[in-house]
Amino acid sequence: MSGARKIRVLVVEDSPVVQQLLAHVIGEDPRLELAGIAASGEQALRMVDSLRPDVVSLDIRLPGIDGFAVTQRLMRDHPVPIVVVASDVRDLDIPMRALQAGALAVVEKPGSMARADYQTVARHLCTQLTIMSQVKVIRQRGRPRCRITFTWRMMVSWVQ
Repeated sequence: MSGARKIRVLVVEDSPVVQQLLAHVIGEDPRLELAGIAASGEQALRMVDSLRPDVVSLDIRLPGIDGFAVTQRLMRDHPVPIVVVASDVRDLDIPMRALQAGALAVVEKPGSMARADYQTVARHLCTQLTIMSQVKVIRQRGRPRCRITFTWRMMVSWVQ
């Protein structure tokens, strides 16, 4: 991917340990670069406006404004592709609420590097960040909801 612009990722995560882990995972992928790290929903809202990331990696459980509210506000004020990174994606309430709020995908946190499936989970996260960064998220005039426009290339990559 030499010469190609890297995809800028804003990580929104309150745990310093998980922040470091996600920064490492993103740094290892040649398609991605870390645009910044926000430790709270409020900080994320400010940073999206100033950094203009290509995609946001968002934890749901945050101090202050939770990830669902952050997603709704971002999609209303500064539409950007959002990938929710959750500890337990098997709890169907979290993925459903995240998608209803405007997130494009929900993936599992990589957890510890000692995990047997760490590489698989980390690779899946990076792939989702890459794919979702290509989704054009457009705010509709006069409505707080957003419309998502998929390119033909995106649809083909999802089918494969």
